[in-house]
Amino acid sequence: MLEIKTDALISLDPMLGFAVGAIFIGGLSRGFAGFGAALIIVPALTLVYGPVPAVVIMSLIEVPGALQLARTAARDADWNNLAPLCFAAAVTIPIGAWALAVLDVALIRQSIAGIVIVFGAMIATGWHYNGEVTTGLSAAIGAVSGFCSGIASLGGPPVVMFLIAQGSNASQTRAGIIAYFAFATALRLAIFAIFGLLSVDALLLSLLLSPVYMCGIWVGKRTFRGISETVFRRFVVALVLVMGMIELIN
Repeated sequence: MLEIKTDALISLDPMLGFAVGAIFIGGLSRGFAGFGAALIIVPALTLVYGPVPAVVIMSLIEVPGALQLARTAARDADWNNLAPLCFAAAVTIPIGAWALAVLDVALIRQSIAGIVIVFGAMIATGWHYNGEVTTGLSAAIGAVSGFCSGIASLGGPPVVMFLIAQGSNASQTRAGIIAYFAFATALRLAIFAIFGLLSVDALLLSLLLSPVYMCGIWVGKRTFRGISETVFRRFVVALVLVMGMIELIN
């Protein structure tokens, strides 16, 4: 059973303020640019609570947003396109969660840092796939995403970049991303529960921190409409890479 020292939550520890700030900025990124939240939040929470609680809390605070958006997304998404991604992820999410449960903490921290840096660099360079989309390729992307999702709650970037590269209309692409995230989050939490990674402490922390995340999303959607998306994405990517380097060095 995962245990977290909840007394740290109500203390005046500066690291708590750091974590809350990272969650808010992650929400800003999600609300404004539609990506980057987990890449910011997971490394920050790892520094404060350790890698396993960080991954679990990130999964839990995503639930309100997923519930809010999933119904419309499920209706508008192209499920024929998403099916190979979801089936493959359903196989590898449990493998990633198992690795999270049994691997050495230091190795998990290095894995999180590596995933963050690689995905951050891919986003920063604007890399996207331009080749033919096949069922096998979709399954491979889903498998990679599923493992990263299970071990670090960081399965979004490969799927986001893959779906955007297919050139579908914006609403269908957005619906596909949201639907996949909702599926992966639900399955990941179910697997975490089976492996004993969920606890009352984790649920309590998530309930207390979720409003910060949702507030960040709300502010990101409304306040940053007048700011260049390119400028904000560069800021988020820079922050992601810095967080990954801090985690790797630490």
